[in-house]
Amino acid sequence: MYEVSVVIRTRDIEDKLFKLLSMLAAQTIKPKQIVIVDNYSCERSLRDMKSFLLKAKKKLFTNETTIRLVALPDELFSHAYSTNLGVYFADNEFVCITNGHSLPISRRWLENGLTHFENPKVAGVSGYFLPLSNASLWEKLQHFIWVLERKGTNILKREFYFSTINCILRKSLWKKYPFDENLPKIIPESKRYGGEDYDWGLEMIARNYKITIDPKFNVYHCHGEGFAPFFWKHLMYSKIKRSLKRFKRPRRSFTAVFESRICFYDL
Repeated sequence: MYEVSVVIRTRDIEDKLFKLLSMLAAQTIKPKQIVIVDNYSCERSLRDMKSFLLKAKKKLFTNETTIRLVALPDELFSHAYSTNLGVYFADNEFVCITNGHSLPISRRWLENGLTHFENPKVAGVSGYFLPLSNASLWEKLQHFIWVLERKGTNILKREFYFSTINCILRKSLWKKYPFDENLPKIIPESKRYGGEDYDWGLEMIARNYKITIDPKFNVYHCHGEGFAPFFWKHLMYSKIKRSLKRFKRPRRSFTAVFESRICFYDL
């Protein structure tokens, strides 16, 4: 039986956070630990989060699941740093990473993702995301095109993709190559749009590990974006991916988490 920590990155109490916790509590493989990385907007929001998690723990989880709140001041937030903090404070070798506005597609979601680690060469598992009911027309259209493009193909092994919207990784490999917090110094667009997860996947492949994409590990996820921000985001992310593919590998990454003094609370 796999023991897994689930890292949830959020800014304050997002509207789908309780439903996400409820779905994690109902998984066929129960998380041993939930790590909430909250880049809180103010001290009152942090107090509200503590109260919310204590109530959620009492209502949803047994004593077999622990909850740890990592308090990240909003001004210190970056995509890579918040994710690294979550993995750093996770107690288990297998670490699932998602965020406070994503939802698993089934009760077997964690089990389906963890099964792939029977292969010791698998460094990480990821899935794609499906539009929620409040998705914009453009997000729904993107999903429709995605389905048409992949109909009849074996995306489980053929395509490369890795995203911290929904992934599981081995912490032992993360220690060797944390998500690179220096990436914005090399690719300025990554400060806003990320890409450190795609970089991690490419690095694992360069080190002769495997990244597996499994549709049974998909999540529901959207931002409700209009055409202009939706188009611009995908334009920038395509540019970031092209730059990452040109990196000479293997390479080294940087994280400040091993020297950090971030507060955390075991609830």
